[in-house]
Amino acid sequence: MGDALELAFRRAAQRSIDPQKRWLVAVSGGGDSIALLHLLVRFVEDASRNVVVAHLDHGLRRGSQTDRRFVERAAERLGLEVHTERRDVAKARRRDESPEEAARRVRRAFLIETAKRLTCVGIVTGHTLDDQAETVLMRLARGAGAAGLAGIPEVNGPFRRPLLELERVQLRQWLRRRKIDWREDSSNSNMRFDRNRVRRRLVPLLQEDLNPRAARNLAQAARMLRDDSEYLDRIADEQLAAASRIRRDGTLVLQARVLKTLDRVIASRVALAALKLAGVDARRIGRKHVEALLDLVEPPGNREIHLPGKRVARRVRGEIRVELH
Repeated sequence: MGDALELAFRRAAQRSIDPQKRWLVAVSGGGDSIALLHLLVRFVEDASRNVVVAHLDHGLRRGSQTDRRFVERAAERLGLEVHTERRDVAKARRRDESPEEAARRVRRAFLIETAKRLTCVGIVTGHTLDDQAETVLMRLARGAGAAGLAGIPEVNGPFRRPLLELERVQLRQWLRRRKIDWREDSSNSNMRFDRNRVRRRLVPLLQEDLNPRAARNLAQAARMLRDDSEYLDRIADEQLAAASRIRRDGTLVLQARVLKTLDRVIASRVALAALKLAGVDARRIGRKHVEALLDLVEPPGNREIHLPGKRVARRVRGEIRVELH
């Protein structure tokens, strides 16, 4: 089983991780990230130079300093460079953010800044098949479209996620056989968080009453949706390029008459891509924002809509103008 798991990891890692380059690995101290760390060390050539450990202490709960010391010792035992930092997520939280959203944003910024500073080519994280299934269920419950239901991508900018085809229980079995310790995050049992409720209540219910392979099937459905979504996104990108331009004053201009000729499915994706191009935070773009932008395609003219981040899109004489920031 252990050899099979390592082989599965190697196959996944070969798709997106160059073993001869330098990578930053995000390690919380939990079972998923500790398994990722040990598997990556086995995969990357000259790991002592090409695997760098990063750990962020969010300062949100008791025991976080113990987690930090645990990760530092784990890295040192493997002869790896380790960089840890504490950032006050509660203080950095925005008014419209949940604690989980704030933690993700701060952690992402920390990882990107650290990778750049340490000249790493990318960041490897420990998202698993279970994380994928949970994400799909949460997005389904919130009314996400096909793009959202495609789940967590294996590659997204600098991020690589080679554990997406492996289950949490497999990784812990692998760690136990090798007598490798990890720490359990006490917040994972806090039922105030949406993901914990999905993980502890909904997924077990689906597995027990519907299908034991429910989590794996959800992840497989996400992969199929992602293939379809990426194809449609390529078409949308081509249409966006044909229907838009950026003025010297930093305004994204869309031609309403061109957008009007597009099928609604493609037009929605063009609108979403335009909002992202304009710098609107992708995590804050909802269906209502996409629909509102498309409504500007139709007369009458000289109207405006408000977007996340205090952005405004205006229709002026057949053009839809979105300020870039």
